[in-house]
Amino acid sequence: MRTFVIHINGIVQGVGFRPFVYNLAVSKGIKGSVINSGNGVEVRINADSLEEAESFLDDIKRHAPPLAHITVGYAEETEYQIFNNFNIEKTVSSGGLSLVPPDTAVCPSCAKEILNPADRRYNYPFTNCTDCGPRYTIMYDMPYDREKTVMSSFQMCPDCRTEYENPADRRFHAQPNACPVCGPHVYYRNLENIEAIKRVAGLIDSGEIVAVKGLGGYHLICDACSDAPIQRLRELKNRPDKPLAVMALPDTLAELDMTEAQRNLIFSQSAPIVTVECENTSLSHLVCPMSASVGYMTAYTPLHLILLKHLKTKYIIATSGNLKDEPIAKDEQEAEENLSLFTEHFLHHNRPIHNRCDDSLAAVVNNKPYILRRARGFAPYPVIMPASSDKCVLGVGAHLKSSVTLAKDGYGFVSQYIGDLDNPETTAFYDETVKKMEALYGLTPDIAVCDLHPTYHSSEYAEKLGIPVVKVQHHLAHMFACMAENGLTDNVLGVIMDGTGLGTDGTIWGGEFFVMKDMRITRPLSMPSVPQPGMDAAAKNPARMLVSYLHSFGLLKDNADIVTRNTGLTDRDISLITGMADKGINCINTSGTGRFFESIGSLVTQTPVNLFEAHSAMKLEGLCTPSGRTYSVSSPEELFAAVLEDIRKGTDRHLIASSFHNGFAGWIFSRALELCSQHIITDVVLSGGVFQNTYLVGKLVSLFENSKLNLRLHSKTPPNDGCISLGQAFFGNFHTLPTIDL
Repeated sequence: MRTFVIHINGIVQGVGFRPFVYNLAVSKGIKGSVINSGNGVEVRINADSLEEAESFLDDIKRHAPPLAHITVGYAEETEYQIFNNFNIEKTVSSGGLSLVPPDTAVCPSCAKEILNPADRRYNYPFTNCTDCGPRYTIMYDMPYDREKTVMSSFQMCPDCRTEYENPADRRFHAQPNACPVCGPHVYYRNLENIEAIKRVAGLIDSGEIVAVKGLGGYHLICDACSDAPIQRLRELKNRPDKPLAVMALPDTLAELDMTEAQRNLIFSQSAPIVTVECENTSLSHLVCPMSASVGYMTAYTPLHLILLKHLKTKYIIATSGNLKDEPIAKDEQEAEENLSLFTEHFLHHNRPIHNRCDDSLAAVVNNKPYILRRARGFAPYPVIMPASSDKCVLGVGAHLKSSVTLAKDGYGFVSQYIGDLDNPETTAFYDETVKKMEALYGLTPDIAVCDLHPTYHSSEYAEKLGIPVVKVQHHLAHMFACMAENGLTDNVLGVIMDGTGLGTDGTIWGGEFFVMKDMRITRPLSMPSVPQPGMDAAAKNPARMLVSYLHSFGLLKDNADIVTRNTGLTDRDISLITGMADKGINCINTSGTGRFFESIGSLVTQTPVNLFEAHSAMKLEGLCTPSGRTYSVSSPEELFAAVLEDIRKGTDRHLIASSFHNGFAGWIFSRALELCSQHIITDVVLSGGVFQNTYLVGKLVSLFENSKLNLRLHSKTPPNDGCISLGQAFFGNFHTLPTIDL
C-alpha cells in the first residue's frame, strides 16, 4: 500500500466538492482525506498503484458536482501515510490560486422544499444547498469557508448544524446554510418574512413599484402586464424606449415558444436575462416598445420564487435598482437614498451583499450563448487564456461598460459588469472592485494594461499604481479578447465594429479590419473616416452624424429634403453642421461603425436624438424581419445611397432595415474573404459594440458557414467594451508583445 496525492484545480470550492469526494471515496472503500488548498482541492489516498489513484481521479472527473468545473487534475506519489478511514480536513491557508465560484440559481430540490408546507424551509427566502445559492456576492476571501463570507455573523441552529456536518446530506458543508430559525430574514416596514412578502405582492398587484433586495443588489419591480406602473417607471427613470427585463416562474416561462438553446440558457445555473422573440399577449406593449424581442429571466432566487407565487400577475418587471448610470444599490441606506425617487416601498433583507452584481444579459446566436452583459452567474468565472507570462497582469478596462481583469497562470479573472465611469459613484465601485478582486484571489499586479485614451478613469487608475503600464489601442483589445476566448494567439483577421476608441493617429476609430500575421499587426482597411461634429456629443445626436456622412459622401445636396423631413433638422441646422465639418470646428474624424448605424437609424426610424447609447441603432435593428432582400454594395457609401433611394420610393421601413443589415453583413464578408485570401488566414474574430446587434451577427454566421473561414465569436465576455479588460490582460500576458504597425 502506498500514498498518493491528487491535485484538483478549477471551480472546486463552494460547490460541494469535498462532500462529493468524501461520499465517492466511502462508497469505494477508499481511505484518505480531502482538503481545500490554496490552489483548489487536494485528495490524499492509500492505493496500491498510481494507476489505481488515477482511476479514482477519473471517477471524480466523471461524477463531479453540477457546479464544479475541473481545469487541472493529476495524481502523484507522496510520503507514505496510513489512513484508517476517509475524512474531510479543516481548511488551512496555503497560498496559491483558487477559482471563485459564481452565484447560481435556486436548484429544483431547494425550490421543492420552499414550496412544501410540510418542510421547515417552507417560504424561506434564503434556502440553498451545495448545488445552488450565493457564492461570489457573499465572499470576502478564499478558500471558501463560512467564516470568509457574510454568513459568518449567522450562527447555525442545531438542525442546520446537523445538516452541515452530515456527509449524506446535500447541505454537507454548504457554507451559506440557514433556515428561518437561524438565518437572515426579509422585512417591509414592521412586517417580517412571509407577511412582508405577501404585503409587497399585494402592492405590486395593485399597480405599485417596489424596490426588492435580491442576490447582488436591488430590483425595481412592478406588474409587467399593466401599462400604468410601467409607464410611471419609464417616466421616473427617463427611459421611454429602452427594454425592461421580465421575470416569471419557471413553469410560466416553459409555456413560451422559444428554441431549445434559449430554454436551456434561461434555466441554466447562471440564469441570465435571455432575449427571446416570441408572441406573449400577456405583456404590456411598454415592456419593449422598440422590438418584438423581450428579455426574460426565471425566478432565480428563493425570494423571487416566493414573491411570484404570491402574485396574481404571472410576469413582473425586474430592472436594476439604480439611478441613471450609477451602480445597482446593494444595502438599505443606498436603496432608500437612491431609489426613493421611484418608490416608497422597500422589501429589505439583512444578509449583506459584499460584491454587488447586476443581472447578466445574453442572447442565443447560432444555437450558442452570446453574452451581452457579464455579471451574476458568470462573474468571476475565468477565461483560460492560450498564452501566459509569469507575471500577474491587470487589465483595467475601458470607460464605458467597464470591467477589470486579473490574469495569472493562464487564467483571466474577469469581474462583473461595473458600468460607465462617468460619475463618482461608479468610479468608486470600479476602485472597490479592483481591490476586492485582488484580495479575493490574493493577487498583486506586476503590470497594468490600459487604453490609449489618457483621461479615462481606468487609464488614470493604472498610472497611479506605481507599476509598469502597457498601453494598447482600444480595438486591438477587442480583438485580443475574442482571441483569448477562442484559444488563438496569432494569424487572425480581427473585424472590430465599435463606437469609439482613440486611434494611434489621434482620430477616433471604430470600424477596423486588423490583420495579425506572424506576430505583426496591421490595419489594411477601415470604415470611412468622417468628421464628428460636436465631438463626443455626436453620439447623442445621430442626426448630426447623418448630415456629416451625407456631406462627406456627396449625397447631402440631393437628399436634404429627406433629412429635414425625417430628423426635424432645419436648413440652418444642416448648414451649421456642414460648416463645422468643413472648417474642422469642434470636430474630430471618426471611423466608428456605431455612429454609422446610428445615422442610418436616425434616418429610417426618425430618431434624431439618442436617449441612451445606440438608441436609434437599436430601433433600426428592431425593425428587421427575416428577408432575403439585400443591398448589394461594394462600400458603406453605397449603403447610404441605397437607403436614401428606398426612402424616396416609399419602401416599407422594415424592408429597408433588413436590406441595410443584410447589405452591411455582405460587405464585411466580402472584405474578410479578400483579406484572408491575401494574407493566408482562416480565423476571423468579431468584436465591438456593434456586434451586440444579434440580427447582424446571425447574418454573418450564415454567410461564413459556407466558406472555408472559421468565424469566431465571443462566448464568455460581451462583444462590447465589457470585454476590453480581458483583451488588455491577454495582450499583456504575451512573453513577447506583437509588433504593431498601424
